[in-house]
Amino acid sequence: MADPKFNLSVSTLEIDHNNNNSEDMELPSLFVPTPATESENESSSESQHESGHGNTMRNDGELETDKAAASAATPTPSAPPFDLVEAAEALLADAKKLKATLDSKPTPPCSSPESANHAPLPPSPEEIALRQRIAKLGKKIAFETAPPMDSLKSDWVTIADVAAWNIFLHWRAFDHIPLTGSISIADLARAINADESLVSRIACMLISTGKLIGSRLDGEGKQGPPTHVSHSRISRLLCTNTSPATAALAIVSFGNGMKGFAKWPEYFSTYDRQEPHPSDNEILVHDSNGIVVTTKRRGAQDGTNKSYIPTPFSLGWGHPALAPWEVKARYPEYARHFEMAMAAKDKGAQGALGGDLGVGGYRGINSVYPAKKFSLTWLAEVAMRELELYGRLRDTDIYWKPLVVDVGGGLGHFLANLLAKFPEVKPGNCILQDRPEVIAQVAKNIEGGDEKLKGVKTMAHDFFQPQPAEAKGAAVYVVRRVLLDYCDEQAVWILKHLRCALGNLGGRIVIMEGVLLDKPTPENRLVDMVMMNLGGKLRNEEGYRKLCKEAGLKVTGYWVDVEGASCVVECVKEDS
Repeated sequence: MADPKFNLSVSTLEIDHNNNNSEDMELPSLFVPTPATESENESSSESQHESGHGNTMRNDGELETDKAAASAATPTPSAPPFDLVEAAEALLADAKKLKATLDSKPTPPCSSPESANHAPLPPSPEEIALRQRIAKLGKKIAFETAPPMDSLKSDWVTIADVAAWNIFLHWRAFDHIPLTGSISIADLARAINADESLVSRIACMLISTGKLIGSRLDGEGKQGPPTHVSHSRISRLLCTNTSPATAALAIVSFGNGMKGFAKWPEYFSTYDRQEPHPSDNEILVHDSNGIVVTTKRRGAQDGTNKSYIPTPFSLGWGHPALAPWEVKARYPEYARHFEMAMAAKDKGAQGALGGDLGVGGYRGINSVYPAKKFSLTWLAEVAMRELELYGRLRDTDIYWKPLVVDVGGGLGHFLANLLAKFPEVKPGNCILQDRPEVIAQVAKNIEGGDEKLKGVKTMAHDFFQPQPAEAKGAAVYVVRRVLLDYCDEQAVWILKHLRCALGNLGGRIVIMEGVLLDKPTPENRLVDMVMMNLGGKLRNEEGYRKLCKEAGLKVTGYWVDVEGASCVVECVKEDS
């Protein structure tokens, strides 16, 4: 961007409108320290000497400081200058590009399903990037030009908007709205067994934000609230019957995020203003029916080598004494949506957290050697050497070590991609580990005809415990989307157990996680806030190197993909 010639800040718009209402005024920051410098102290001293007195007392007993000292306060930091004209011109240029792109698209025949459902042809990656750039720039212009109070009000509207679509999603209301045409609010209320007035109020909230389209039929008159609703391009994504993956993502965004956010005041009041951390507090122990049966201290010394971590997530779900995964186990439907959401991320995301899952290659840049790329292609070579060795020693009674152990690998999406990418790696040389209920679901998937993981050794395992003998000595332990769920102490415990499992002749640990970007973005910091709800956190390079060092590991490579907000950390034993 060129140097701005027309700098416009919010305060510029607020200077004088012949209106002194406080809610429209820019308030000075209350959090900017104003330390006195040496010159300020000297000036204050001279002023006191010349006037014969320094500070004076008001009638009410308050201390009144000298005007000289007050005027010497540190100025309030300001945001970087914003060039409104340049931003508007860029927005217009991109808008013209998008229009040209849309005009060049072939129009589906009137009889085609796409035309009937008002669904355009899938956008290209270039079109998606263009749309995202326009939306981001439009938000920036709105933020920089809107009165400050309007920006706050916009956030409040968002809270109500999220609450509205979440309850409609919970009631499956979006599923009852036809993909074409509309449904009356009265019929929608009957379909979801709810009061018509209540449904109308919630629907109108969503109409006001564009999530739904409201209308009145001919003969009803133009005056009055909407009587019918139809889908917008957004609400289609919240249908659990036609868009189950995106609906699951929305459900999880509320369950993992908003439920915990609402409990922050109570949480930080109870557990002090600290990040979630291990606690030795006495907790309630429930039986399988949720009935309190006893109390105990669930801390670092409880014999399981894992502390109790109080989390906003568990507090938000009404089970403060349980770990997040224990809470999810009590809500099978939510747990199912969570697994669907994770699968959707794997299918649609890019880099190490999705797409090709970092199997064949990873677009991240090495922090030390930019030309050095991360890849797991070396596994194919190791697999071929093992096959060759097996051919020579097939009649020998030897123990074959595993090649890959996917730690906390969920339903096996990463492992399935790895096996598809490298046929040299055989399923029998791979181990998939997770909690018992997850492994049971994997078995059901295989029995149901899912061939992608057929032959893989599945293992119920708690990664806070030492690796079992049959999982030791692997060529690589993959820890993907695991550590971000846990605080630093817990993450170190997980890595220490994996360090102990590494063989003496080599072996690597590959960590694939989200990354905390140095330049904050709303999306990246949202993930970090949700992770805090769960007792975890995103980390940057410094954070991961610190974890590895405390676990006795040496980092041999760190790659980061800023655009995809992901990273890969490769490490070995410190003494390797």
